[in-house]
Amino acid sequence: MLVPVQTSGNKAPLFFVHGLHGVMPLGPTFAEVLGPDQPIYAIHANGVDGRKPVTDTMPNMVLDYVADIEEARPTGPLVVGGMCEGSHAAIEIARALQVKGRQVGPVILADPTPMPTGYVKEYQQSNPRHPLIAAQLYNQARKYVLQHASRPTNDIPFDSRDPKQLHLAVAAGVGSMIALGKHVPVPFLGPVELIVSARRAIGFFHPQMPWHKLLLGPRITHVLPWTHDELFLSGRETVARLIELLLEEAPTLQKLAAGDMELAVA
Repeated sequence: MLVPVQTSGNKAPLFFVHGLHGVMPLGPTFAEVLGPDQPIYAIHANGVDGRKPVTDTMPNMVLDYVADIEEARPTGPLVVGGMCEGSHAAIEIARALQVKGRQVGPVILADPTPMPTGYVKEYQQSNPRHPLIAAQLYNQARKYVLQHASRPTNDIPFDSRDPKQLHLAVAAGVGSMIALGKHVPVPFLGPVELIVSARRAIGFFHPQMPWHKLLLGPRITHVLPWTHDELFLSGRETVARLIELLLEEAPTLQKLAAGDMELAVA
C-alpha cells in the first residue's frame, strides 16, 4: 500500500518500504528533515487498510509494490529504501525496476538483521497456516502494530481504536512477516547505502554472516551508536538526516568500483 507523504519537489523520489510487521511510520519525520524538494512515499503492507488483499509471498509483494511505484512515478530516476527486514523487499523492488529499465539510485537499507530470517531453517520449515503458528504470528503482529499506533510521532494508515481496522492491519502484518520470513535473499550487484545500529554492526560485519556475499556492488555503511529500537525511536531524526546525506553521497557511491569495496563510517 503506497501512501504519498510529500509529492512536491524536483529530486528523485524516495520510496521507503515497511519493516517486518508491515508498517512504515516514519514518513512525516523524513519529510520534515529532508525538506520540501524531496518527494517521499511510504510503502505499507498490502491489506493494512482493507482495500487490497494481504500479500504473503515476496514475488507478489514485489509485483504489487513495483506497480504502485510505477503508477505514482511512471518515469524518471528514483530511490528505494527499506526498514529492517523490509530491506530485502527494497532490494528486490530495485532489482525488478532495473530489469524494466528504470534508473534506481543506491538502495538504502536501514538496519537489516545480520542473519536474514530466510536463512533460518525453522522459518523455512514452519507452516504459517498451522493453527498454533498462525496464532503466534497474529499475536506478535498485533503487539508490534499496537506499539506503532501508540506513538504519536508515528504515521499509520488505520485507526487502532477501531477493532475492524486493527484486525485488518494485523492481518497485513502477518502477511508481511510470512513473505519476508520465507524469502531467501540472493546476491545484489547494485550500489547500496546502509545504516546499521551499533548492536547489529558486530554481526553484520562478521565474516561468517551472509551480507558480504549478498551485497556485491559498491556500498557505503554508516554505524550509529544505538540499538535497533532506538534507531527508529529517539534516533529517527538522526536517521532522517543520515538519509539526506546518503542521497547526497549517491553520485560518489555510483563511481566506486564494484566488488568488495566498502566505505564504513562510524
